[in-house]
Amino acid sequence: MATSFNKKAIAPLAVVFLLVNSTWMLFGKFLADKGIDPLVVGYGNGILFILSLGVFFMQKKSLSSNNPNAFVRSVMAGTAIKLVVIAAAVVIYVYVAGESKSRYAIYVCMALYFLYTFIEVKTISRINKENGSR
Repeated sequence: MATSFNKKAIAPLAVVFLLVNSTWMLFGKFLADKGIDPLVVGYGNGILFILSLGVFFMQKKSLSSNNPNAFVRSVMAGTAIKLVVIAAAVVIYVYVAGESKSRYAIYVCMALYFLYTFIEVKTISRINKENGSR
């Protein structure tokens, strides 16, 4: 029961991950012509997917806690973790790429960050509502 619930809960994240990966693989040349490095988008998408899964499970676990502050702490910790990891990834990319960096690819990854965060919040809110809000 729990594994089918987990599969159902993370399905939207997996769908976005697969759609973005399919898009950058199929339209890589088109994106490159527009100044968007498809490889950066692919790696950014992978990092965001892994971070979102980790934060989602951290928040889901905190929902079962008797302490209502545990959920708030998990949301704050998840946001901090994601921001630090993403900021480090961007700094490393800009340093390594030098002059050939793709600003537009960073903007695409930033939009993906907001999309993944929206899906995370929507899913965890639905789970919280199904379990009975505090």
